Amino acid sequence: GLVGRGIDTNRVLLEQCQQRGLSVAEGDCLAYLQDQPDASLGAVTVIHLIEHLAFPRLIGLVDEIVRVLKPGGMAIFETPNPFNLLVGSHNFYLDPTHRNPLPSAVVQFLAEARGLCRVTVKNLHPYPSTMRLHGSEVAERLSDHLYGPQDYAVIGWKV
Repeated sequence: GLVGRGIDTNRVLLEQCQQRGLSVAEGDCLAYLQDQPDASLGAVTVIHLIEHLAFPRLIGLVDEIVRVLKPGGMAIFETPNPFNLLVGSHNFYLDPTHRNPLPSAVVQFLAEARGLCRVTVKNLHPYPSTMRLHGSEVAERLSDHLYGPQDYAVIGWKV
């Protein structure tokens, strides 16, 4: 019973979504949000976008999301996880449009500081367990940094 709408600038992705019958439009997400009335959306998901934004624009995006969320609404921000050394030192930079890796504590703080509550971090997409190192406490700790979650999501709610 949920109604969703996607906004993106990637024409290939938009075409793939349209072929699947999804409601999508080409455009800038911040501009789209600015056109929405206060307290008009039940949820906003921002998947692999925030790492492309300058920090002042990221703050503006979070502010607009908080403004447009209905009370009880949810926001989800997913981004690459720089705690994973392979992601933070190498894989992140395979996309030249990425600006800076964002540690989860920074995004969690930003979400809380701009008005979301019950903010949590969910680690996502670890490498296969077959890649993990074993045999000692040091090997296990190193595995967490090399083969742990490649992404994370910060999830927050509007009161």
